[in-house]
Amino acid sequence: MTQLADWLEARMIVEGLSRMPRSRLRRYLRGVMAIDKEELDLQAELLFQEMARRRRIAGEMYPFVEERTGMGRKDTEAALPYVFLLCLVTSESLRSETRQAEVDQMLDNLAEDALRRYLAGESRGLRFGWPPSGDRPGDFRDAVEWLAELLGLRVGKGRRRPKSKDGGVDVVVWRPFKDGREGFITILAQCTVALDWEGKGRDIIEDIWRGWIDFGKDPVTCLVVPFVIPHPFEKWDELRRTVTFVLDRLRLCELLDGVTLSNESEVSEWTAAELGRMGARAREA
Repeated sequence: MTQLADWLEARMIVEGLSRMPRSRLRRYLRGVMAIDKEELDLQAELLFQEMARRRRIAGEMYPFVEERTGMGRKDTEAALPYVFLLCLVTSESLRSETRQAEVDQMLDNLAEDALRRYLAGESRGLRFGWPPSGDRPGDFRDAVEWLAELLGLRVGKGRRRPKSKDGGVDVVVWRPFKDGREGFITILAQCTVALDWEGKGRDIIEDIWRGWIDFGKDPVTCLVVPFVIPHPFEKWDELRRTVTFVLDRLRLCELLDGVTLSNESEVSEWTAAELGRMGARAREA
């Protein structure tokens, strides 16, 4: 049902539809699903229930709202993060043309904004992923020393492989205290748009990272994905034992409510262009 909801959301946005009556939705579903009328009505109702669930979690950042006769769409600037993440999942050309690299840094920066909001206070963060950006050194050994210095922690005795790129970590966020002492929460996050995202959390190995940087206790690990993880999800228990926590599209929007994205203009420009590509592709089909 999550994929069907993504499909409907993308279709309404790309086609500029302000509302989707139940009757029209049934016609759409009949074109993609070979089922009888009774099953069609059930699928339509389940689909609207899923969209209502998304609205409850994402709030005003969700650009759709349930109406008496169907589902409506609201054009609002607050929905930019949601629509951006939706495009990462539903744009066929993004994958067929292997353009994922053009969005990796945008997703990393969005994740940093969300994680800093999660830790609140005087939290700090940076993008550590490959290819390097900002002040991050290109050589992995130098990058680890650079990161340790920013964290105010000692470099560990573990061997830092010179051919490593980012050690599975795309974003680092931490919340230090004013006394300058060691001993605070550090989050190491892996961000991915890959369809086979479920195992990506294993890219971060806490024991190895603790050998590179003396965190004291293990750092917190996080997996960030633009997908909506179904509820319930049969692998959720396994997932939460792989990383400390997961941020899917809805959790990201929950954290980003009221936050101005650090790369808002870039995300807005890319999203508008990608919706244009998706519209052109739909017209050609």
